[in-house]
Amino acid sequence: MDDRLKELAEMRYGQSEYLKVLFDLALEDNWFDLQHMIQHDMAKAILADYSYEKGLGYLNQEVFFDFWEEVIEVGWSIFCRHTGLSRERVDKALANLREQ
Repeated sequence: MDDRLKELAEMRYGQSEYLKVLFDLALEDNWFDLQHMIQHDMAKAILADYSYEKGLGYLNQEVFFDFWEEVIEVGWSIFCRHTGLSRERVDKALANLREQ
């Protein structure tokens, strides 16, 4: 991931209002919506803006597939830092989601 994409991801995932919503979802133990917001909604928005900035059109497939996981990792890292939840706890909650 280049510096610009990382900067964009950190800026977007670090928005105070966004983090407040994520925190509320975590308090409610609403991991489905939390996962969706971090891994789908915000990640796609970040990658779409980055792709557009690079002149590759809106949500270029190559950009999407090359950086999707790295962008999501930034999101979970910021979420963990903000909430104080360990990554292990987050991964366990996400694994439980997949088992349901």
